Amino acid sequence: MMKNRKAIALVSVGLVAGLALGSVGIASAATTEPTGSTVAACGYRIGQSIRDAGGRLVDVLAKMTDQTTAEIAAERADGKSIADIADENGVKSSAVVDEALKARTTLLEQAVKDGTMTQDAADAALTQMTTRLEERVTSDQTGRPDWAGGGRGAGAGNGTCGGICDGTGSI
Repeated sequence: MMKNRKAIALVSVGLVAGLALGSVGIASAATTEPTGSTVAACGYRIGQSIRDAGGRLVDVLAKMTDQTTAEIAAERADGKSIADIADENGVKSSAVVDEALKARTTLLEQAVKDGTMTQDAADAALTQMTTRLEERVTSDQTGRPDWAGGGRGAGAGNGTCGGICDGTGSI
């Protein structure tokens, strides 16, 4: 009987300790809204929104050239850049970038309107997106760009959030 009580007590203490430590772990892993004016899209899940809105360069180019994204992906796999494919189809690469930026601008404006992002953060994100799109359109690199994070929120890209912040919400 005494052994059973000791065993129950030890199990109870272990469960309480596990719950307490688990709560601390969950609390420390909880995300908070980044503050400050230098936040680019870090933690806002903008990448998924861009994909959902058809705002990737490949989506925009497909729409502008009446091709499928699979056809464009095949050409990209053959070493062509978005600019190369656009040019071959009579579309200016700058027009592709402009259309991709329109989709991103709409998403950022909505995030500001919804109160999930400050205007300063949206402006910083748009500046970063503009630079990256202008670089990416002429690149023949396929897959995730070198600066992209792991796609699972802040810290997924080795704490760099895709190279635009340090995982704490600041650049």
